[in-house]
Amino acid sequence: MAKASLIFKQINHGSKAWQEAVSLREKVLRIPLGSRFSTKELAEESEHLQIVAEQNSTICACAVLVPEGSQMKMQRVAVDENLRNKNIGSQLMQFCEGIARDKAYEMIYCHARDSAVRFYRKNNYREEGDYFDEDGIPHVKMIKSLN
Repeated sequence: MAKASLIFKQINHGSKAWQEAVSLREKVLRIPLGSRFSTKELAEESEHLQIVAEQNSTICACAVLVPEGSQMKMQRVAVDENLRNKNIGSQLMQFCEGIARDKAYEMIYCHARDSAVRFYRKNNYREEGDYFDEDGIPHVKMIKSLN
């Protein structure tokens, strides 16, 4: 049977798809740290762009885009652990970069966990500044020009 193609799209905050994306993000990003997203954190997302990758009507990857002046912050990027190393994360990132470019943002950046720096470098992001602690994990700011 042929592998189902990926569908990348923006979804609405509070929708069923958004709830699925939050579950995926918690499973990948928070539960391993012994935490969950707070009600306040999730409410703040209502002002942000919610992006997902869907395969077989199931959300398999997601990201949140936060407009900040001339920059777009990409955060809470997660790919289902069973689907890693299949280029889904890179495709999701390219989709997010396209949205930022279409909205005339000059740069996109993220706070990358130490374990993800190699992935971001592979996608032409570069480190800016020193490592810092976020959620008890070393992170570094990674940036990419959209011009």
